[in-house]
Amino acid sequence: MSPRDVSTATRHIWLCADDYGISPAVNAGIRELILRGRLNATSVMMAAPHLSADEADALEQLNSGRKRAAIGLHVTLTGPFKPMSEGFKPLREGRFLPHQTKMRGAILRQLEPELLAIEIATQLRAFIDTFGHLPDFVDGHQHVHLVPQVRGALLKVVAETVPTAWVRQCGRAR
Repeated sequence: MSPRDVSTATRHIWLCADDYGISPAVNAGIRELILRGRLNATSVMMAAPHLSADEADALEQLNSGRKRAAIGLHVTLTGPFKPMSEGFKPLREGRFLPHQTKMRGAILRQLEPELLAIEIATQLRAFIDTFGHLPDFVDGHQHVHLVPQVRGALLKVVAETVPTAWVRQCGRAR
């Protein structure tokens, strides 16, 4: 591709706010930014404490009539949040491990890929049940979806369940 082709090519830029569901204030702020056209995507934490049916409906209403924003699943696998599936481990006091501990376990390949896949699938099912459609994209809270073991489990679940969704990549496109 010549430099001229690159400069005239259409590029899509996604301005995404993560963590919808983490607090009522964050939820309201994200909705306001979508309404103002400042964001065109948000990712939803199904395991977060403030994702009620009303909060989900308020977000979904922004896309009635015309689609204003892509809505994705923000897979949550780090503390202080609790797993949505039964039997998930390792945990600390009933909650996911803190970010650094989870990352260390993933890099050392100490996590259980099957339990990761079950938890990711459970969060995906909760998204579908809550919003009534598949997510437009999938990513991970604190970018945990990019580390070994988690990445494999996430890509497996996405390929089997929602193959049309894109998975957010952090870094340079190749």
